[in-house]
Amino acid sequence: MASKQELIDYVADRTELSKVNAAKAINAFVEAITYYISEGATVHISNFGTFEVRKRAARISHDVHSREKILVGEQNIPVFRAGKALKLATKQEISDEDKLVEQLNNIILGVQHQDKIDNC
Repeated sequence: MASKQELIDYVADRTELSKVNAAKAINAFVEAITYYISEGATVHISNFGTFEVRKRAARISHDVHSREKILVGEQNIPVFRAGKALKLATKQEISDEDKLVEQLNNIILGVQHQDKIDNC
């Protein structure tokens, strides 16, 4: 997990901004998203994702300590949906690992097959 400071360091390195200015940029970015979704707007960042507010319906829950049933009213909750490029970026790591596992399996099967041929 990357911390906010690690994000600031990364942005500072990639943009040649000072760490102070990179921190200001990240803070402004977070403030902007917070402002827009608090106003009910959807924030869409191409190839990254969409931030929005959804309504959660009222429901009956229970108090963890007393186990009493309680009514939880309708709530607005923030939601993030990853965009296509972000989804592909996370799948790429998995597929690289899968490729490695497949290559190792092929090597093992090749060695086993060669052993069978040698033993015949």
